Amino acid sequence: MEAPAPVTGIEAMLASLDGLASHGLDPAAYGLAGIAALEPGSSERAAAVRSAWLLAATHLRHGALTPDTRTLRTAPDASVSIALDSLPPLSEAAAYRAALDGLAPPLPAYEALRQELAAQEKALTGAADAEAAATAAAHIAALRASLERMRELPRGGTQKQVIANIPAFEVVLITGTGEVARHNAIFGKTTSQTPEFSDRIEYVVFNPWWEVPASIARHDKLAQFRRDPGAIARIGYRILDKEGNTVDPSGIDWSTVSASAFPYRIRQAPGASNALGKVKIMFPNAHNVYLHDTPEKELFGKDVRAFSSGCIRVQDPLDVAEWVLADTPGWDRTVIDTAVASGAETRVDLAAPLSVHVVYLTAYPGPDGAVAYSTDIYQRDPALLEALDTPALMPAALPPG
Repeated sequence: MEAPAPVTGIEAMLASLDGLASHGLDPAAYGLAGIAALEPGSSERAAAVRSAWLLAATHLRHGALTPDTRTLRTAPDASVSIALDSLPPLSEAAAYRAALDGLAPPLPAYEALRQELAAQEKALTGAADAEAAATAAAHIAALRASLERMRELPRGGTQKQVIANIPAFEVVLITGTGEVARHNAIFGKTTSQTPEFSDRIEYVVFNPWWEVPASIARHDKLAQFRRDPGAIARIGYRILDKEGNTVDPSGIDWSTVSASAFPYRIRQAPGASNALGKVKIMFPNAHNVYLHDTPEKELFGKDVRAFSSGCIRVQDPLDVAEWVLADTPGWDRTVIDTAVASGAETRVDLAAPLSVHVVYLTAYPGPDGAVAYSTDIYQRDPALLEALDTPALMPAALPPG
């Protein structure tokens, strides 16, 4: 009986692509059918396999999709070539697979989702009825979408991080040793959705004034003042003209004010009715989104908490502020409480910024470590999965699959 032919490094590299399935990626999307049509041992096959591996490596390191446009990355990134070049040319498939795995996010939550994906795929295979199969399939879809979004997160953040997960309606505080706390949170309505992005927390403001965004002023506040002009003084609003001069609201006939040519700025003074409550936690960004308190505490008891105009209202916000400021000298809880009690607006710059990620993960480990599933409140997963399932475009030298 003839001994089996030895597996070359190129063929081992090709075999390692099967491991992409454990990350929620389809190995067939990397041109495997086209590669199979190329002559074994040829330079064309070697080049095609190397390109496929590097593209897969790029997808694991940076995300298969570009976060801004949600389109498929179709060219390998030079930053991942070191992972391939560091391996001996005749390595086994396990070594190439380990190199790929090593490019994925080094996060316990990511590994938990991979393990859950394997369990749900097993559940789908052994489903006893259509309902069980549909449940497993839905979970697999949520896991694949969440794994992709985690791959897209920037690497190299601070040891302490804040994760604001939109579909789970919660804010998670994390250190290098693990999760510290979770807080219920309120996110944007379906008509004013909270965006996904990463940034850094730079400062905290106690007893903040609220500068009412122009869109809210033109629509929500104008309608409110038409119904109830007395709300202006009662809830602590200040009316200013475009130059910043204070305007006496008693002289304004709100029924004649145009929403399309709204001539005023609206600010709300600190106080019990202030929309931002006692504190706002700032990470300046183009979306004008931040964490803050709210006087509407009863909303945290709702299961679905999509009530804001896009910002993130967090439960027990002074506890969050205390944690954020723990490394800023002179700002322990006693000092924080004194600042709040003063009623005066007080800004505190962090000694060092903290990473914050506003994410959309419909599958994410719960406090007990078990993966929990959330409703796709903004219906963002289907479009992401459709883009993720687009066949990767391989080099022109590769025959069509």
